[in-house]
Amino acid sequence: MMFRNSGTVEPSSKPESNGGENNHTQVERVLSSPLFRSSQRCQALFRHITERALAGETQLKERTLGVDVFGRAPDYDTNADPVVRGTAGEIRKKLAQYYQDPAHEGEPRIELHPGSYVPSFHPPNGFARPATSFPWRILVTVVAASVIFVAPVVLLLASNGHSELDKFWGPMLESPGGVLFCVGQSRVYSFRSDAGQKQVETMIEAAPSHDLQSASESIPLNQLVPVWDRYMAMGDVACLSGLASIFEKHGKPYRIRNGAATTFSDLREQPAVLIGAFDNDWTMRLVGDMRYSFYKDYHGLELVRDRNHPERTDWKLLNSWPYWRITADYAIVSRVFDHHTDRMVVVAAGITHFGTAGAGEFLTRPEYFANAIPKLPRDWPTRNLQIVLRVPVVQDTSGHPELLAVEVW
Repeated sequence: MMFRNSGTVEPSSKPESNGGENNHTQVERVLSSPLFRSSQRCQALFRHITERALAGETQLKERTLGVDVFGRAPDYDTNADPVVRGTAGEIRKKLAQYYQDPAHEGEPRIELHPGSYVPSFHPPNGFARPATSFPWRILVTVVAASVIFVAPVVLLLASNGHSELDKFWGPMLESPGGVLFCVGQSRVYSFRSDAGQKQVETMIEAAPSHDLQSASESIPLNQLVPVWDRYMAMGDVACLSGLASIFEKHGKPYRIRNGAATTFSDLREQPAVLIGAFDNDWTMRLVGDMRYSFYKDYHGLELVRDRNHPERTDWKLLNSWPYWRITADYAIVSRVFDHHTDRMVVVAAGITHFGTAGAGEFLTRPEYFANAIPKLPRDWPTRNLQIVLRVPVVQDTSGHPELLAVEVW
């Protein structure tokens, strides 16, 4: 096969049509799988190219697919906007994952070869067997014997090269383009004058046991200026630093924005990592629709809420207001496909910045994440999930995060 400047790809052979009805049924079966339900783009392109191939077309152009499937202008630049190539790459990976599941061994196979946008259809268990007198039983015996000796080596290499944590990050690392870090920022107030700041500092020094009641009553509100776009909590910084190192290790580009500067359009352009909870509105919007979410009232109650058991208040902070003298924080880790943005989103957030730091450690240290695997189903890498953590706090430092609950769908 070869590539042309126009974006046309000539397939090496005409797609096989072994049982048209079975092939149409298989297309719907693949599209209804969790792998493809998580990506509207993959669904749209896969359905279009399979329908065209089953109709007998043997050439599909990248530019035409961009116009017909993704609504691009007829003269759009395919190099600047590789939406078709990127989505086709995701489809190939999803098909490979789909057929790796033993449950699909007896199904017709659909393949999309690299460099081609024309899928091929094959009967179950591989390509059609040619009519020949070759001793197939001998070949099968030799291959089976080879697998017996080679498989342990392959599994050993795979286990050494890819941890369970790598599987968690896989969908984001394998997606085309870069990743957006959206980080919350603390709502801090400054003073309009140096005199006001000096007045408060003097009161703090004189106040017994940090009792600032008298100081707060004497500060006019018109002397306070909100500076909500300048400061980050140390736990959020630690989380950002750790997670960014994962993408740097894999050569994955990323950019960082604060929550206030992040728009809905930004979240539609690339996968995102949301850091922080109450200081990040995008986190609160996303997890608000899920089983586990953050809740706070203005009477001192701050907790992780379980939608299935709203009466529970186990995962709440104690003695948190106003100085965060807590012995434990609670955090939520999520990895979901957001149907509002058609993008994968990861959340690492605690009730306070101590929990956010713990969530960051959980997502960067394989030995921590491994604790979740016994509670996850076998196909968890292809599904949405939420994990609730308890993060101990000792001398204002986050400790080893402990797994409390998981939700997979």
